[in-house]
Amino acid sequence: MLLTDRIGAIIIERGLRAGDRLPAERVLSAELGISRSRLREAIQQLISRGLVESRRGGGTFVASQDAAQSLETALKPLVPVMQGETGYWRDVMEIRKSLETDAAYYAALRASDADKARLTAAFEAMTAAEDGEPDVQAQADTAFHVAIAEAAHNIVLRQVVAGLSELLRQSIAQSLVHFYRQPDLGPQLTRQHALILRCILDGRAEDARRAAADHLAFVEESLGRIEDGRARERRAADALLRPEFQRNTPS
Repeated sequence: MLLTDRIGAIIIERGLRAGDRLPAERVLSAELGISRSRLREAIQQLISRGLVESRRGGGTFVASQDAAQSLETALKPLVPVMQGETGYWRDVMEIRKSLETDAAYYAALRASDADKARLTAAFEAMTAAEDGEPDVQAQADTAFHVAIAEAAHNIVLRQVVAGLSELLRQSIAQSLVHFYRQPDLGPQLTRQHALILRCILDGRAEDARRAAADHLAFVEESLGRIEDGRARERRAADALLRPEFQRNTPS
């Protein structure tokens, strides 16, 4: 179970409601058996999703139902559908192209030094996860894209991307399963993410938008090519099972 899910389970099991305070960092990290730095990272992810909120000097509290949480709840039924059907990634890609290119553009214009530090850390975490399981990689990949949306300092964009985060994570996880069966694709993704980050850090807004668009176009084209190849393999396998084909096959 993901660390964020474990914290969410604690909130549910203890019946914590909006406005209730989570256990102190020292207590919660000991209960989960993790370092306080890992706990802070997980809490930050929950904050980005709008599930908890941090109050200066007051700790971490369960957030009220907001736009991001409502959107994530509304989209939750799509997750098992996407797990069972391969074609839905195209729908997700259309939304990603609409949101992530603008997010990169505005992040390049508005990112603060703190935002840039978080983006760099998210990129490093993503590259460190490259040898892990697809779900771990997808979590890190999603966190990087959410961090870009946060750095754009557009509250509507941030809430929409946060609400889409679980659907995005599921879509990325499915993509990575296919990508990392082809060794040449993984390094290209890393270079594309690095270019997006560099453009944002340098404040090159149009270049950041273009880098994000090129990255998403590459993902879409690669997934389409993989899907077409798998469809051809299925057709060939089905043909071999047809009686008329078997009768004409030399013994």
